[in-house]
Parts: sequence; structure tokens; C-alpha cells
Amino acid sequence: MIKKKMKLGTKLLSIFLVMFIGIVIYSIYDNNRFIVVEEKIVIDRLPKSFENFKILQISDLHGAYFGKNQDDLIKEINKLDYDMIAFTGDMNSSVAVNDSAKNSKAILDLIDGIENKDYMFWVDGNAGPYALENINGAYTGEITDIGQVLNRKGVKILTLPYSISRGKEKIWITPEMSKSLFGMYMQEETPELIEWFEGKEKFDKIQTHYKESYKQLKELNGNDEVKIMLNHYPKQLNLTVEEIKNLGDLDYDLILAGHYHGGQWRLPFIGALYIPSPTAGVNGGYFPAQNEAKGLNYYGNAQQYVSAGLGASSNVPLTKFRLFNTPEINLITLKSK
Repeated sequence: MIKKKMKLGTKLLSIFLVMFIGIVIYSIYDNNRFIVVEEKIVIDRLPKSFENFKILQISDLHGAYFGKNQDDLIKEINKLDYDMIAFTGDMNSSVAVNDSAKNSKAILDLIDGIENKDYMFWVDGNAGPYALENINGAYTGEITDIGQVLNRKGVKILTLPYSISRGKEKIWITPEMSKSLFGMYMQEETPELIEWFEGKEKFDKIQTHYKESYKQLKELNGNDEVKIMLNHYPKQLNLTVEEIKNLGDLDYDLILAGHYHGGQWRLPFIGALYIPSPTAGVNGGYFPAQNEAKGLNYYGNAQQYVSAGLGASSNVPLTKFRLFNTPEINLITLKSK
């Protein structure tokens, strides 16, 4: 009996080891490839000239490479038919690295190899490179040194709304815009705020930037033109239309975001185990609603598309990989019906 139990235990251990080694080998393979995920999104008021307008979304690279000098990724991107690129944040390996060109090489190599650079838009994430000067959470409207490098390579840093025109018709590409957000930074000067924003010069720039942003928000809101918001962080989906209205958001038609990595670790038939959103799961983001982790959903009346991105991040080095979660870039086609 004891020998039978030992044999059974040995068999189970052998099976476990074989499965573990198989998962490790598959994960190494899977983390070094990528797929193109295509999505068609209907926007009722889309102008006729923008029918089938294609957006290539690239998110959360986190310093990953796909081929030498990004050759595999560049080759695939250059085969795709698209009208604009949306870079939605977190291109460097972690928040700890600085924004030197050396530390940002993964994304700079990618941009250098891209052929269609007509419309490339950039918003910052919580890992660099940071293209916009940020003082304790507030933007000054100034572009950083690495932002200037990106700019020279043809990337438009999205400080304020930008219009793309086709004949007399246009759509807007915007950063996050809301009365409540801008109101946080449009404040009367006090010694405490001057100190918080690192001096009067920075404080004045912040005030100027947010006042101009607020002006453009009022001009664009309700003008019946399509607005596509680029943001690293997805909007929380538990808010009602009335709550969103009270925030004073711009009337977005579509929001493109990243940040969640599709959960980074996923299990077959279960999906994402965790996303960094306090409202998405039963316990601070654990076991989230799977429709929040990636893909298309609704934020009030606006559609929100969340890319699972390309890379991985973790404060624990041995856990910095994707599990059953193939890296992806996203090709989004806009339709009017």
C-alpha cells in the first residue's frame, strides 16, 4: 500500500513538473510574439469622409522587443493599412527608469522603423518616457526633452485637442478633458500652491495650460463633431451617465486606453485574475469583470476600447511576464453603421 501511494505521488509530481515546464516554455514563446487584434467600432455621427478610418493602437510596450531592433513588430506594422497611430502610454520598462534616449530605445527604435508617420499621437502613462512636463500631477503644457525627441520623429504630443480634416469634415483627437479635472488645477494663487507646484513660474504655466484646456472644452462640447479621447488609464465603468455628466466630461464618442495589460496573467476559461482598478473586482481589482480587462465596452454614452498591450510590468522581477496573454497591437476601424 505504501509503495502504491509513493508511486502515485511520484506520478503526480512528474505530471506536475511536465505541465510546469510546458507552461514555462510556452510562456517564453508567447511573450516573444504578438498578434494584431482587429475591431470595428460604430460611431453614428462619423462623417462620411472618415468611413473606414483606421487607428493603430500601440500600448504598454514596457521596453519589450519583438525581433532585433523591433524588426518583427516594424515589419508587421508596415504591412498594415491605417490612418493614424495612437500611442497610449507606458513604453519604458518601469516607472523607475529615467527618460533618457538610451532607456527609451525600445519605443524609439519602433518609431524609427515605422513608415506611415502621417498622424502619430502620444499620451503619457505611469511609466515613461514622459513627453509632458508634470508637476505633482499637473501638466504645465510644456514638452519635455524626450518629448522633443519624439516630436522630431513625427509624434504629436497631445497637450490639447487636435483636429484631422478631410475636406470640410473633421474629427477630433483629444487628451482627457473634463470640468472637474481642470477645476482641480485652476485655483487662486496661495503660498502653499506655489510651493507645491515648485515655484510661481511653474504655477503660472499650469494655470495657463488648464485655462486654455477649459476654453477648448467649452468650445468643443456639444458641437456634434466626433471626439476620440486617448488616455493611458481606462475610465471606470461603474459610473452612471448622470455621474459622468456631473464630472463635466467632454462628449467623447470613443476612448482608447491601455494600462491593464488585459490582466497580464490570465487563465484559460477564466480570464484576467487582476487589473489595477479598485472598482473592477470583488477585492480591489482581483477577479475583475472580464469585459473591463480588455476590449470594447461603454463609459456612459461613450465607447471605450482597452488594449491589452505588448509588454509586462511588475515590482517583482520573476513575475514580470504575461501568462496565457499574447501581446497585441490593435487595428480599429471606424464605421458609421
